[in-house]
Amino acid sequence: MADTLIYKCPNCGAILEYDASNAVMVCDHCHSTFSPAQAEYAQASDGVYQQAAQTQADMEFENQVASYSCQSCGAEILADPNTSATFCPYCGASAILPAKLSGIYRPAAVIPFKISKEEAQTAFRKWCHNGRFTPRDFAAPQEMEKLTGIYVPFWLFDCTIEGAIIGRGTRVSSYVVGQYLFQNTKHFLIRRRAALQYDKVPADGSERMDDDMMDKLEPYDYNELKDFEMPYLAGYEAEKYDRTPQEVFTRIRSRLDDYTQERVADSVIGFNSVTNVQRRNFYTANNATYTLLPVWVHRYRYKDQVYQFSMNGQTGKVVGIPPLDKTRVALHFLKYAAGAAALLFAGGMFL
Repeated sequence: MADTLIYKCPNCGAILEYDASNAVMVCDHCHSTFSPAQAEYAQASDGVYQQAAQTQADMEFENQVASYSCQSCGAEILADPNTSATFCPYCGASAILPAKLSGIYRPAAVIPFKISKEEAQTAFRKWCHNGRFTPRDFAAPQEMEKLTGIYVPFWLFDCTIEGAIIGRGTRVSSYVVGQYLFQNTKHFLIRRRAALQYDKVPADGSERMDDDMMDKLEPYDYNELKDFEMPYLAGYEAEKYDRTPQEVFTRIRSRLDDYTQERVADSVIGFNSVTNVQRRNFYTANNATYTLLPVWVHRYRYKDQVYQFSMNGQTGKVVGIPPLDKTRVALHFLKYAAGAAALLFAGGMFL
C-alpha cells in the first residue's frame, strides 16, 4: 500500500483544499487560510512523507490498479496507476499520492487553477444553452457535480531551430526601344538560413486526454508558472504523464517545422517567381519541462457517443460541442412557428 497525502489545518486539524479564486489553502472548518508553502511546511513537520514499504505483490498489483489508504477515514481508495491526486469516494477528502509525484514523475512547474468550480459550472450552463436543446439530464445538478478539475501533465519544450531554404528565383524587368518591348529576366540562386528560438511549446503527456482538444485549449499564460508544490493539487484530480518527451516530440516537431519554414520563407521577397525550393530544419537544442496545467472536464455519453466539455482552468477558454436532443430542438422551433402563425392570423382578422 502507498500512503496518500492530505493537507490538514495546523489550527484545527480539518482538511485543507486549494482555493483557485484567492490562490490560498482554505480550511472550511475554522476558515483559516494558508499559502501553499505554509501548508507544505506544516505537513512536512508532521512526517507525513514517510512511505510505507511496498512488497513485490503490491508493485505488481499497481501495474493495473493502485490501492491507497485514505488518511481521513481509513477507507481504501482504488485509482488508475496514472492518477496522482484524487478524492476519497467515502468521505470526499482530497487525497494526494506522493509516490506518483516523486523522482522522474515529480513536475518541475505548475499553473494553479484560477477558475473556480462555481465559475466553471456557470460557463458549462452557458455552453449548453442552459439545457434548452440538450438531453433533459445533461444540465441537471447531478451532472454539474461531475465537472472535474484535473491537472493534466504537459511537456513544455524549448527549442532552437535553424531553418534553411534553397531555391531559384527570377526578377523580370521590361523596357521599350522604339516600337519594341524588351523583357529582361535575371536568375538567382536563393539561400536563406535563420535561427529561431521557441519557448514553452506545449504537448500533453496523457494518453487519456484528446490531443486535439488539449491543443485548442491553448494558450496558457506561462508568466504565471509556479515552482511545483503539492498543496496546489488539494481539491483537484491530477495525472502523471504516460507519454515521454520523445513520444510527443513528433507533434511538437510538426508544429514547429511548418512555423519555422513560414518565417524563413517570409524573408524571400522581391522575386517574380521562386521555384525548385528545398526546405530543411536543423534542431540544435531541445529541452522539455514536465508541467501540470489546469483543465475543467466533463464527459457525457448520449446515444453511444461521448461528448466532452473542456475549459482552460486558467483563462476560462471553453472547447467542445454539446449533444443536441433533436426532439427538443424541433419542439422549440414549432413553438415559435406556432406563435408567429397566430400573430399573422390575428393580424389578418383586422385587415
